[in-house]
Amino acid sequence: MRIAVSLFFALAMILFGAEMFTNAVEWLGRKLNLGQGAVGSVLAAIGTAMPETAVPVTAILFGNGAKDATEVGIGGILGAPFLLATLGSLIIAIALLTARRPELGNELAVDKRGFSRDMSFFLLAYAVTVMTGAVQSRWLHSIAPFVLAGLYVVFVVFAIRDKQSTADESGHLNPLYLQWRKAEPSGWAVVLQLAISLGTIMGGAQLLTKGVEQLAMKFAIPAFVLSALLIPLATELPETFNSVVWIRQGKDALAFGNISGAMVFQSTLVPALGIWLTPWKLNPQAMITGGLTLCAAAMIFGLYRLSGKLSVGVFFATSLLYWILPLQLVAARYQLTSLYWLSAVVVGVAFFLSLRTGLSYRSV
Repeated sequence: MRIAVSLFFALAMILFGAEMFTNAVEWLGRKLNLGQGAVGSVLAAIGTAMPETAVPVTAILFGNGAKDATEVGIGGILGAPFLLATLGSLIIAIALLTARRPELGNELAVDKRGFSRDMSFFLLAYAVTVMTGAVQSRWLHSIAPFVLAGLYVVFVVFAIRDKQSTADESGHLNPLYLQWRKAEPSGWAVVLQLAISLGTIMGGAQLLTKGVEQLAMKFAIPAFVLSALLIPLATELPETFNSVVWIRQGKDALAFGNISGAMVFQSTLVPALGIWLTPWKLNPQAMITGGLTLCAAAMIFGLYRLSGKLSVGVFFATSLLYWILPLQLVAARYQLTSLYWLSAVVVGVAFFLSLRTGLSYRSV
């Protein structure tokens, strides 16, 4: 009961903090004269990525080279984009069906240039991250952190230069909560609300992480499973709930840019630190995680390039890939070979739904 109350309170903190954060970051973007893509892909993404980034970084820096600490660090680094690309897609799909205003429809109207930029940078950076762990080359291990850091610098420059705002996002902003009576809030109030909301989000995420850890210890879950599935599941909530808020408001570029920008951040700077400070040798579970993440992102990007749309069906199909990893881990631990076949069926259904969705839009 105590753990359940703690988890509920942590979730409430994250929800409240996400509402305040989305409100403040929009005002910050206006103050800095940034486009919606830069606000979602850079400002919002970096801010809300802090909770899940703190877990693997702390494990690596203060783990003293212990095997479990290294596994927690690598699992957290690879698991964060995996959760965003799969379960993040599921939450977007549910938000489009339930929180969306009817007149806006069930498709996510993203800016083509900003979406293509984010997904291209992510696929390239994450592929470098996985390849570095799969190919044990001292030369590759030495240059990969600099390549990843450089990619993120280039990404930020491109995002900030993009002033374009999509047509579905009007210039109207809700009043800042700390100065709700003013039509134009002061800069210090915007910064203060950002700090309060980030503190609330990070506090709730840490509390949620501790609760999840207690549950994992109770059921004797291995360290990699804890770091790759459970901890990111708790700490990725800020991105997804921020996106739900923006989907409800019809601000689709901010909604998906928040997720895709966080994926770019978590596939560049954070893996660069992990590769620099650890041997970065990926075990079979880590390779599966990396492969599924690349497949999920490639499905979203490929179907968008094929159909020009991001529908509920695309996100639901992509979210099915999430279940492959837990099925594989349970099958390996308890020697249940039937789960391997079930995993193959899930992959087949996901790709069938994706192909059907893409072809249906292409024929229209």
